[in-house]
Amino acid sequence: MKRKTVQVSVAPIIINEKLGDFFIDIAKLVFAGVVLSTLLDITSDKLLVLILGISATVVFVIVGLKYYKEKGGK
Repeated sequence: MKRKTVQVSVAPIIINEKLGDFFIDIAKLVFAGVVLSTLLDITSDKLLVLILGISATVVFVIVGLKYYKEKGGK
């Protein structure tokens, strides 16, 4: 009985992990910017800044986690 050997490419997995890291880092930066802007009273409409900042943070975290979970070229 012969066994088949299959080569698995590591490059797409590494790229997906780096993209996941990138989007998670962007989410952290957006969240930090929202917190700093509300603490320092940079904007007059704090509620709008908080809503947009938190929603952008959630979107970037979701995108980052999808790239983490993605295996290979799926």
